[in-house]
Amino acid sequence: MRLHRLTLALLCTTLLLGACSRLDIGYRNLDWLISWSLDDYLDLSRQQKQWLKPRLHNHLRWHCSTQLPLYSDWLQRSEQLIGARPLDPAQLDAQFDQLRQAIDTIAVQTTPTVTELLRGLSPAQVAHLRKRLAQEDRELRQEYLEPSPAQQVSERQERMVERFEPWLGSLSTAQKNLIARWAQKPEQQSRLWFDNRARWQDAFLATLEQRSSEDFNQQLRHLLQQRTDFWTPAHREQFARSQTALAQLFAELINSADSRQQQHLLQRLHELRQDLDGLACVSPATPAVASRSE
Repeated sequence: MRLHRLTLALLCTTLLLGACSRLDIGYRNLDWLISWSLDDYLDLSRQQKQWLKPRLHNHLRWHCSTQLPLYSDWLQRSEQLIGARPLDPAQLDAQFDQLRQAIDTIAVQTTPTVTELLRGLSPAQVAHLRKRLAQEDRELRQEYLEPSPAQQVSERQERMVERFEPWLGSLSTAQKNLIARWAQKPEQQSRLWFDNRARWQDAFLATLEQRSSEDFNQQLRHLLQQRTDFWTPAHREQFARSQTALAQLFAELINSADSRQQQHLLQRLHELRQDLDGLACVSPATPAVASRSE
């Protein structure tokens, strides 16, 4: 679990990967959603929640005023690329790099808050975090590593089809075959990703045990802002190949889209960009349902 990436993970789910028709509701309740997720991992006290709330609001106001316009520009560039087919995979590779830069930007912005929050954890809260991460590890292992290789390929293929159909509509047999070939590539295997995740997590927990030390801030900042320094060589190589393969898949799927699919995709991107542009940067709304993090 990467605490500094909760904001972006929730945001990308809502903005870029999902099919949410009420973007305003999802975004304006991000403060509640993030606080709820943090509480799940850290079991925050009432005092910690009260301390976190205004800081989280400030981060979200910053995000809305400075980052959402960049996401809108990103969507507009994506529309332009799709409208001027054929797509070169290198163009999509560059788009993916921009999304990674968005993660880095949020990491830098939120590091001081995350650092102060983690420094104040009690031993019981750290134990709770360890237990929660261990549970998450078991669930991820069960979902991604324990199935047979053939089943992993099948499930990987199914997930990608489900992610694309809201954007392109029903996929053709040829398009599903493209996804099937992508799902069988060795760089899509989960083992190296899981091992690399465990390496970062071990370093994070070891640093957390030294949260009273003078160099805790520096060590945690390194973990949060230069996370690729902790990648294994095997994962680093796999990540590069995986992103290239994903860009190739996206390009092939979009280039093979018929006129109906292309129009559907462009319309979805345009509507999403309109929704982003229509979001006013105001304080997040108080959720209608009571939260355990209040």
